[in-house]
Amino acid sequence: MTTAVAHAQARIATPARASIAAKVPGALAHTPRRRMPRKLAADLVAMADAIAVMGAFILPAVIYGSAGGIVSDWRLLIQSGVAGALVVFMVLRLNGMYAPEKLNDFPLRPGLLLCVLAVTMIGLYGHGMPYALRDEHEWLWLGVGLSTGYTLLLMNRAIANPLFAHLTKKGMFDERIAVFGAGNIARRVRDHLEAVPSGIRFAGVFDDRQAGNRVDPQGLEIMGTLADLAVAARNNEIDKIIIALPQSADRRIATIVRKLEALPVTLHVVTHIASDYLDTGPAHSVSAVGTVGLLDVKKKSPSMMGSAS
Repeated sequence: MTTAVAHAQARIATPARASIAAKVPGALAHTPRRRMPRKLAADLVAMADAIAVMGAFILPAVIYGSAGGIVSDWRLLIQSGVAGALVVFMVLRLNGMYAPEKLNDFPLRPGLLLCVLAVTMIGLYGHGMPYALRDEHEWLWLGVGLSTGYTLLLMNRAIANPLFAHLTKKGMFDERIAVFGAGNIARRVRDHLEAVPSGIRFAGVFDDRQAGNRVDPQGLEIMGTLADLAVAARNNEIDKIIIALPQSADRRIATIVRKLEALPVTLHVVTHIASDYLDTGPAHSVSAVGTVGLLDVKKKSPSMMGSAS
């Protein structure tokens, strides 16, 4: 009996899946066989930046040790390098220098890189530096370290910027966003994603209220119902779902969240909805797609990012 039910469900789900992919060939169907998580790509640049900052502290000691026979305190040097790398990372992250959504145009900002590195090194100036150095050599030590770290930071960005732009065009970082709830929010998401070539694609709008007198779709074609959306998500045709329903529909939103939480997608709710409507789990963080504020309900598992439809 269970097998018969499963076969029946499969026969029902297959046409829905095919129709959705056919309606949005540029979003659901156009996906590479292998994809890299955006956060992983940004983290790789962050690791390279940390190595660059560590080099700024260690290279002067190597030069003075080999050329002048001056012995440095390597324990303090490494501690200073780690502290400097953490400070630079936190400041750059706060300034959007590791933003996963900007991989198509990864930030360079040479002036910011120089200022952050210079202030960090001056703040940690002297830690691990041999006391035998005279005043002019102390400044030379700092100059060698600063020029080394700055050159390596610029090199990281100079490589990451065109590389990530190329991989974005190739579809390596493609993400597909679907919106449940036809209306102005869905249109704003669609317009933003089409205007910015970030590799994040609009996978369509879904809504159970498909009668013309029940909802204004803002000129968007409704791709299917909540059941169709779930089928597409299970088949890895969608990476993110945005629930964009009126603020008064709090109970319906909670019901939809419970139905979608088990799917292998990242789940968001627009931020005009109070977070206490979602009565399970910890406090939720926020994000945005263009000017649309989102409440992050659930993240997609990294294990699901490598496969595609």
